[in-house]
Amino acid sequence: MTAKAALCKALLDGRVLNVKNCFETIGLTNCAREISRMVEKDFGVQVSRTNKEGKSRYGQTVVWVDYRLNNTDYNKEGIEKMREYVKKEFQSANPKTSKQFQQLSFL
Repeated sequence: MTAKAALCKALLDGRVLNVKNCFETIGLTNCAREISRMVEKDFGVQVSRTNKEGKSRYGQTVVWVDYRLNNTDYNKEGIEKMREYVKKEFQSANPKTSKQFQQLSFL
């Protein structure tokens, strides 16, 4: 499975992505760039961005952005394209573990 397919699947699953969890789960270090380039441009969808603010463990102010794919009429056609792309990518990857088989079950 490609990083693009993993990113699409995470958004289709309704997950909220940010820099930290995108790197930990998908391996992309710049999710802002990759969501724009791999998802929004290629599939014609609009991913919502929510600015967040918090404190680091040392008391410093930190800011980040949460990304979410909204199921709206505007995104409907693009979401279908994303589902087809992810389905094609998952079927071309031969699942070897039970976890990989479970991931295929949503298709």
